[in-house]
Amino acid sequence: MELFAPENFKIIVEGITATVTEHNVGDQQLFRIEFEDGRNPLNVIRASTVTGKMWMSIPQGRLKEAELAGQQISEYFKNKK
Repeated sequence: MELFAPENFKIIVEGITATVTEHNVGDQQLFRIEFEDGRNPLNVIRASTVTGKMWMSIPQGRLKEAELAGQQISEYFKNKK
């Protein structure tokens, strides 16, 4: 159980509105993305790799969607400051 309610916000990914919910799992920050077009929800994290940081889907397999949605999540937090 999370101590505080997760923050919800909306993003637009390739013209589709999606609701993002922020969660903490262990020491990872995970974002669950639910698309209004009915596709399966997408879970993403910001991962460190040898080439730098990148957005990844969990489970793996939806990297393109993760990168596109991750860019919008980053933009949301940049504009929120």
